[in-house]
Amino acid sequence: MKAPQLLTALTVLCPALAWSAPTHNVMSNQGLYVSEPGAASQNISSADMTFVWTEGTTNAFGLAKAWVATGDAYEFQLASVTAPTTATSIQGLWNISKNGTLLCASCAGQVYGFYGSFKFYSNNGYHFSGFISSRYDY
Repeated sequence: MKAPQLLTALTVLCPALAWSAPTHNVMSNQGLYVSEPGAASQNISSADMTFVWTEGTTNAFGLAKAWVATGDAYEFQLASVTAPTTATSIQGLWNISKNGTLLCASCAGQVYGFYGSFKFYSNNGYHFSGFISSRYDY
């Protein structure tokens, strides 16, 4: 194959290969536990959580909102991805708030599992977990 033809073939083939990585979308309205440093875990009474990511990239979205029996509302929002995602994990920096007050900005943490259930742990002691309500893989 001549050089111009090879270059043309690679130009077409390389973007197609980049788009072939699996993308996942996991949603939950069935939270399990939430906790913050120095406090006991609390059962989640209501939750809205969604995670979307493409494997092997730093393209991801994550947002978990959880309410507990005391009326407190927690929010965990993925601010940036710090390592390529895998089929079962998103590692990144998270903004964590309680009742609208920021508790931790850009906290390092990881959400993982994504088969039936999932868990999030930050390096400084924040946690949430839940059961998957729906999942789409494409």
